[in-house]
Amino acid sequence: MSRFRARATGVAAAGVLAVLLSACGSATGPELATTPDSQGAVLALPTTTAAPTPTPTSTAPPTPTTSRKPAATATRATPQAAHQAAHQAGPAVAWTPAAAEEFSGAAVDRSRWNVYDSVGAFGNGRRTPDAVTQAGGLLTITARPDDGGTSGGLGMTKGQLYGRWEFRARTDKGSGFGSAILLWPDSDKWPDDGELDIMEVPTADRTEAHTIIHYGGAANKTFGTATPGDFSQWHTFAFEWLPDRMTSYIDGKKVFETTDKDLIPTVPMHATIQLDQGPSAGWLPAPGDSTPAETTLQVDYMRVSTYPGAAAAG
Repeated sequence: MSRFRARATGVAAAGVLAVLLSACGSATGPELATTPDSQGAVLALPTTTAAPTPTPTSTAPPTPTTSRKPAATATRATPQAAHQAAHQAGPAVAWTPAAAEEFSGAAVDRSRWNVYDSVGAFGNGRRTPDAVTQAGGLLTITARPDDGGTSGGLGMTKGQLYGRWEFRARTDKGSGFGSAILLWPDSDKWPDDGELDIMEVPTADRTEAHTIIHYGGAANKTFGTATPGDFSQWHTFAFEWLPDRMTSYIDGKKVFETTDKDLIPTVPMHATIQLDQGPSAGWLPAPGDSTPAETTLQVDYMRVSTYPGAAAAG
């Protein structure tokens, strides 16, 4: 969750049908709520070994208020077999490139990105524009635990209904701060209009990347999965959002998919990139003695494509 609300951590559990969702939070948003309904979502777990807001500072479309609140207690999703489509082939889609951000300039392009200047995630510390830099073809968000903690985030100024988002990213190891790259509703109505968390990496060792869907309106239900790996190293993430399904990929491998219409948003959303500060119960610890003097989230590029017949907003 990027502007944030409370988040649930999706943890792969008991076979292919169960996911343990714990606290996936947001910055100043509502608390995480209830268990997914009995119909659940369609989930494809990884096939690899072992085991998935800030106040706007400009007149651009609103960005989520990401100071997150503690999440609710962990819940377990148990989708019905009839709703599983983990191994179904997805439709061939003729994606149309809409935006390609290579972060090659000397500074963040403020016509494309709204940089946060607000209270930090879960109400902790501050999100400051100084924490967001661009150099050497990389976007870097730097978090520091001193003086109550500083971190940063930014959101695209243009959203769209449906589409494909692809990016390459990594996060330094270290407790107290966790990365979150997601889709946030242009309406800024959270949790009513949902939230699509493409990559959340909260743990200090960076050994799991979570894909989490927030749905169910005010109930803020969650469903997702966790993919194992070393996410302090570079990985490529892609998320495809269609009217009839949502699919997530890491390094080209499908790790999550749902065709449950109850989970699929129907309002425009935009990408946000955040490095969030704890504590958030069950999700992120507070910075402590073991927290590095600096923790960074780096993004190499962000590429957005539109779904045929669904033009980009803005």
